[in-house]
Amino acid sequence: MADNKPRIFQDSRDMMMSLLVIVVIMAMVVTLTGMCSLRKDPVEDGPVREVDAHAFLDLQARAVTFPVRLPGSPEGWIPNSARRHPVNNTPALLVGWVTADRGYLQLLQTDQPEEDAVEGLDSHPRETAGTRDVDGQRFTVWTPFDDTADTAWTTTYGDVTLVFAGTADEEEFTELIHNTLSAEPLGS
Repeated sequence: MADNKPRIFQDSRDMMMSLLVIVVIMAMVVTLTGMCSLRKDPVEDGPVREVDAHAFLDLQARAVTFPVRLPGSPEGWIPNSARRHPVNNTPALLVGWVTADRGYLQLLQTDQPEEDAVEGLDSHPRETAGTRDVDGQRFTVWTPFDDTADTAWTTTYGDVTLVFAGTADEEEFTELIHNTLSAEPLGS
């Protein structure tokens, strides 16, 4: 039976031809989906993809048991992420902004305790590093053990735990905090 096999299937060329066909098909599929792009400039210089944080939080406010606030975005800030994020297997809401100075801040809103919310933020451990007062509200500042994680500020504000985290400076943290504390809960 092996003698009836065409010559192309008798050596390593058949494997190379098969791989070439698979690579070409894969490249065509990836190109047609539009989910991959090649850029010669660094990502930092590219445009920030904006999301509709208001629509996301407005919709999610109806599905959670705690009051949800949408802070006003300061001038030049762009909301670039909005998603549900689990804390203790309960839904929490996470919205992120790229600041005018190209920093990053995110706001996590949950009904879970502050310590659990900080632990649920990501896999990086943090320790308390003091407190700050913003608009009469006391915040605990959490610093990471390594440089790859973000600083976080937490407080319990009524029935909700607020966690602010990111790479922005203290002035931008306080600006987002002020805007959050002064915002009315959605749907009220």
